[in-house]
Amino acid sequence: MKGSSGKPRAGAVRKKGKGQKVGTGGHSRKALEGKGPTPKAEDRPYHQAHKRKAAAERAAAKSGGRSGQRSGAPRG
Repeated sequence: MKGSSGKPRAGAVRKKGKGQKVGTGGHSRKALEGKGPTPKAEDRPYHQAHKRKAAAERAAAKSGGRSGQRSGAPRG
């Protein structure tokens, strides 16, 4: 549908596709760099194993380093 000016309406204009942007800032080069080996699960603070290990260390510190098991000998 043409208006009085002879141009198509704005909604019907085809827009150009997304091309490569000039000057990426080296994103692709950075992506190719090695990031090192994956740390153990216990070393990753967001992992469940790390949380378990930290809780066990807190429990050990709270009990004074003793294990929670009783020996068969009576006290006193």
